[in-house]
Amino acid sequence: MCFLRTRWIVAGLVALALAGAAWAQASESAAAEQELFRTINRDRTAAGLPELQWNEWLAQAARQHAEEMASRDRLSHQFPGEAGLRDRIAATALRFSASGENVASGPTASGISEEWMHSPGHRANILDPKYNAVGVAVARGVAGFYAVTDFAHALPALSVNEAEDAVATAINQVRVRKKLPPLERRQDPELRRYACEMARKDSVNAKSLLEWFGVSASLAFTDPDPANFGSHFRNLANIATSRAFAVGACFARSATYPEGTNWVVVAFY
Repeated sequence: MCFLRTRWIVAGLVALALAGAAWAQASESAAAEQELFRTINRDRTAAGLPELQWNEWLAQAARQHAEEMASRDRLSHQFPGEAGLRDRIAATALRFSASGENVASGPTASGISEEWMHSPGHRANILDPKYNAVGVAVARGVAGFYAVTDFAHALPALSVNEAEDAVATAINQVRVRKKLPPLERRQDPELRRYACEMARKDSVNAKSLLEWFGVSASLAFTDPDPANFGSHFRNLANIATSRAFAVGACFARSATYPEGTNWVVVAFY
């Protein structure tokens, strides 16, 4: 019994030591991630650019790739059989319209940061004004730290109702600028199904709506950024001549838009 008890104690001590080492390694990686994040924003601020917001979805995509590099003990933006950057980010819940990635390895986070800023391509990603979000991940490998920074222009994740409301607001804002009263908005659930069918077919086409009863004109478009919805109506004559409208929207991914986009269709009456 004494021998067994000793063996259990030794096994417990080994387990505790391993757990402690794993915790220390995770803590070291987390500290390196935060140092890289702060340094990136320090460099952007010095260049007169707004700071990037930490995004956990991007960090998740970066962590997956950092661990892959550490396990292979090699740098790469994509290994055989691994999804590319855009698909790795698209697999999360993030909605985005642009993305970029920096990878590096080194003994310290400060060394990696300096390496990135002295590399034209990596520096360009850090100082790219179109990005507003970032996720950083660091994994321990044989050669030291393996670091990944994923950048993106993150977009608001609107519900279908919110997206349709945003389109309606954009239409009537154009009317206001033309000194016209707001158009009557009608509800037609079939338009939402039509928008989702466009996404399924990966094709933008609103011509068949002209065969619907009462529809005098139609418009269909895709745009990942709700802030751009108004640009699709600025030069549309039907904005001034129609009596009413209805909107259908569907956020979906397709072969053309693997990161996802808003599929929008509008019927004018």
